[in-house]
Amino acid sequence: MVKVTFLPEILKARANKRNTAMNNILKIGLDIHGVIDTFPNRFKLLSSALVKDGAEVHIVTGVKRDDRIEKLLQDANIHFTHYFSIVEHLEATHVTIEWQDGQPFADEKKWNSAKRDYCKAQSIDLMFDDSAIYRDTFHDIDTTFLHVINR
Repeated sequence: MVKVTFLPEILKARANKRNTAMNNILKIGLDIHGVIDTFPNRFKLLSSALVKDGAEVHIVTGVKRDDRIEKLLQDANIHFTHYFSIVEHLEATHVTIEWQDGQPFADEKKWNSAKRDYCKAQSIDLMFDDSAIYRDTFHDIDTTFLHVINR
């Protein structure tokens, strides 16, 4: 069960900060595996409300955007405005990726910092992810990392 009772306070604080900066767009990042695919109904409601309200919803995940992922997002009725794939990013920056049993393996530091770097570059306000590995890379940027416990 996801418990984010403090979410309204975070959203209010972020909105106030954005208003001060003359940029009123709230930007949210959502991971797929362990987040969207584990709690599809919750993130359907959240993403729909956010996009309807004019926010940016970024899918920030390891996997490429392919037919399987499109079906998952469509079946879950996830609304989003942007898609970022670590695999596609590393390929575009000429980082070697080795594939073993259909799973990508790359330089661990580059892989683990890719979500952080994307969130920093895009000024993501809140990032929902289930991996503590990524959480540890967010300590020095302005994105609030929300660790989803998927038990």
